[in-house]
Amino acid sequence: MNRAKYLKIIMISCLFFALSAGNVSGALPVERPGAFEMVIDVPIRILSLGLTVVGTAFFIVALPFAMSSGSTGDAWDALVVEPFQFTFTRPLGKFENMEELN
Repeated sequence: MNRAKYLKIIMISCLFFALSAGNVSGALPVERPGAFEMVIDVPIRILSLGLTVVGTAFFIVALPFAMSSGSTGDAWDALVVEPFQFTFTRPLGKFENMEELN
């Protein structure tokens, strides 16, 4: 009895996810990057990870000056958030239109 209940729940949830995934996938045409862009993206992500660390260090050094001028948010966005998003939230092989990804 208990096994049939779990099987029914699993079947209903699989049906729900299958139907909802079909609606989402047909919403927008997706342009996929080529293999070359994906291969080149790996060393670029490693370099951008290093630049994220360097940008964070620069932000820490510049923090007293940014606080005195009232531009802490702008410095945070430029030195930490943008390199982090470029490194970790950008789809593999996508380099253009970074503003659209935010």
